[in-house]
Amino acid sequence: MRTRTLLCCGMLLASLHTRAQGSGADSSHAGYAPVISGSLGYVYNVQGGVPSLEPQINPVLLLPLGSHVLFETRTDFTGFFERRHGTSGDYTGEVFKTVDFAQLDWLANSHVIPIAGLYILPFGLYPERLEPLWIANLQDLPIDYSIGTRTTGSGIGPQLRGVAVETNHFNIQYTAYYSVHSNVTELQAARTAGGDTSIYFPGLRAEFGTSYQRFLDNHQINSAAGYLTWQPSHTPLDLKAEYDRSHNGQGYWIEGNSMLSSIPVANSFFRRMQIVGRDELFFPLNGGGNGVPTVETKRGEAGINYYIGDDWRLISSYGREFKSGNNFNIWNLGFTYRFLWPLAREKK
Repeated sequence: MRTRTLLCCGMLLASLHTRAQGSGADSSHAGYAPVISGSLGYVYNVQGGVPSLEPQINPVLLLPLGSHVLFETRTDFTGFFERRHGTSGDYTGEVFKTVDFAQLDWLANSHVIPIAGLYILPFGLYPERLEPLWIANLQDLPIDYSIGTRTTGSGIGPQLRGVAVETNHFNIQYTAYYSVHSNVTELQAARTAGGDTSIYFPGLRAEFGTSYQRFLDNHQINSAAGYLTWQPSHTPLDLKAEYDRSHNGQGYWIEGNSMLSSIPVANSFFRRMQIVGRDELFFPLNGGGNGVPTVETKRGEAGINYYIGDDWRLISSYGREFKSGNNFNIWNLGFTYRFLWPLAREKK
């Protein structure tokens, strides 16, 4: 498995390799063209009988600066609108803007990628890999998501990542970072330090990883996570699981999904359908708080997503949350759209 930054820089490395092989006039490649990517979507959510409307757009700018340097940034525009009187009246609310990351990546070599700027805190599976609107199979974040992402989910400062070891039998990736404290508007971050590492076995199609973080602002605490991903060779299943623990609590989530296109008897309609489910449990420690529940909380959720095409997707899910007699249903219904627009013509 590779994280978002490794994928982007890996493509740069591949293009470098292509140019090195094809230095003659017969070789051509796309060059290093800037791109705007991202997604837009709309989610109708009902939580405990209270409806809300959540339109979103998340543009991503990828700007190559030569063959070894990439500038990338993503901005999140999310609207949140609720009925004026809870379950009746007109919808009222506002649109929130957040800069998720704005960073400079230097592809020093295949093992070392220094990064500087505003980056997503690499803790566990969700923040970097699964959170984006067009990737998430379920639109609700895990209960323990805020463990390792305080306070804004982003850090400011240096980061180092890459592939430490790569063989035919296993790959080991690593990330280390330090974030300074910042109160600058749209560039807020807490003082933290930490890292992430995982080992991937291509033969098993399985990855095992762990994250650690030291929160250095105000009350200093440690956070840790362990996670795994598995895609069995002969079973149409994509399985992910994670355990998180900090001063404020501990919990786990396990999520699986399957495309019905893998079923031989499925017709053209059902082959575009994805079934997904997630189970979660969280236990507060030291009173909880800081973004996690203060009481024991359990949630089960299942969804059906339908891919109209590679870029259009209809989403739907139902879940129920249980905590200290305050049980309620959670419904989601909407769509996501992934876009990709080159900003320059191809070069030869």
